[in-house]
Amino acid sequence: MTQSEPQPRADVTAWMRADWDRRAREDARRYINVTEPSGFDFGLSGCRDAFEVIGPLHDRLRHDMRVLEIGCGIGRLLPFFGALFAEVHGIDVAPAMIEQAQQLMRRFNNVELHVGDGRTLAPLPDQYFDLVVSFHVFQHIPSKAVIADYVREMFRVLRQGGLARLLVKTKRWQHQGEQHDTWHGVELDLDDVAAWRRADPWLLLSAADFVDPTLAWVLLQKP
Repeated sequence: MTQSEPQPRADVTAWMRADWDRRAREDARRYINVTEPSGFDFGLSGCRDAFEVIGPLHDRLRHDMRVLEIGCGIGRLLPFFGALFAEVHGIDVAPAMIEQAQQLMRRFNNVELHVGDGRTLAPLPDQYFDLVVSFHVFQHIPSKAVIADYVREMFRVLRQGGLARLLVKTKRWQHQGEQHDTWHGVELDLDDVAAWRRADPWLLLSAADFVDPTLAWVLLQKP
């Protein structure tokens, strides 16, 4: 999606909140899924992508798990997580995304929604979750430090043995230009993963390329 963005601001999290709140009010579904923004296509894409996120973990999953999605948007994946797991939480930096998610999730009494500060998981307790996931979110964050803070927070909220599976951007996108913004986020590599592991004693279970050559899945476990 081509768009004009402001130059980076001193407060990255405020910048992210302002931009994603605006996008949510303009056309949340199109910003969440550029190619399938309407009708059943949008809803069914949530089913497909929920499987993309947790399908490879099938032998590690249990129905009694507590699951957190970082960057849940309006809740495209949450109904499918809610149907599978005992307790599901979604957190997003944009209040307007969570407002729309509340409408979509009103039929699910096991899904809780939170407005986050864009850098931490402050509303959520220590050692509470069995699984934390993030899908097509970190690719839009313009700061490695913000992503590192999120990863530290994942470690905090996970129980012993808990898993974190996150999709990250590894290469610049075509026509991106030199600047990073809240759409064209920073690129990460194995050195960044190593830095996360120096900050907390994560076990790195895998760091595999995704179908798109600019993205990769990282799977971490809290020992």
